[in-house]
Amino acid sequence: MARQVLGKGLSALIQQNEISASLTQQMNDEKRVITAKVSEIQLSPFQPRRLFKGEQIQELARSIRERGLVQPLVVRRVGDKFELIAGERRLRAVKSLGHKEVKVVVMKATDQEVAEITLIENLQREDLAPLEEAKQYQLLQTRFKLKQEEIARHVGKSRAVIANMVRLLELAPLVREMLNNGEISVGHAKVLLQLKNEHEQVQAANSVVRRGLTVRQTERLVHDVLEPPAPDEQQVVQPMPMDCATREICHQLSKSLGTSVNILPRGQRSGVIEISYNGRAELTRLLEIFGVTARA
Repeated sequence: MARQVLGKGLSALIQQNEISASLTQQMNDEKRVITAKVSEIQLSPFQPRRLFKGEQIQELARSIRERGLVQPLVVRRVGDKFELIAGERRLRAVKSLGHKEVKVVVMKATDQEVAEITLIENLQREDLAPLEEAKQYQLLQTRFKLKQEEIARHVGKSRAVIANMVRLLELAPLVREMLNNGEISVGHAKVLLQLKNEHEQVQAANSVVRRGLTVRQTERLVHDVLEPPAPDEQQVVQPMPMDCATREICHQLSKSLGTSVNILPRGQRSGVIEISYNGRAELTRLLEIFGVTARA
């Protein structure tokens, strides 16, 4: 079962995910906070997040203006400057306030450790966009030669989840854009990956958005593309309208369970909740969440 370390500080995250015992010791030993010039802090090339919401930065800036910077930034020395390890939103907020100096804790960390720390901090404190998360997993695999099992252990997720997220990078560019914009879900994207022809994949994705198809209905659509029905068969796929509240519930459940969740109304007072899984390992993980022991 995935380990949950939500709401804990960076030191706890490092311990929970076993990134580096030496880094954890540094967090314990280097309690000293120093003041650094904002102009001397450069952003990390390993930061997976590319999109920062302006309203969140403004809200954080108001809090810093009223209460000060409660949690220092975490940096490492690179030449005569500092490179940010954790706290880019805080740094952006401080810059927006016009501050020239900021409190930091200086650590020693390798490129791999920085990549892992920034990924974990983002996963635990605010969800990354699916493709941002996928790119960071791919970076850990390709640049630092980490196996998916190692990445899974570090971030507290199953190997199957890591594998499925990395596969999202195989989507056609236009479909990736739909995923980034929230027009389709990760569940839709996983199904569309079955279509290896880019034109067919884009057409199917457009159909999903236009008709408001659920993941289950998308599975039928993709099946019909891969195995077209006989000419005398009628192909009927009814879109299932879903109000905003239900969509939000689906989104929250999907985040909590780490997989696609759909709610299919069956009249005014009843319906079906669909929870998708891919492989035996992911099914076992989901069963454990609900307190059910899988039998061999």
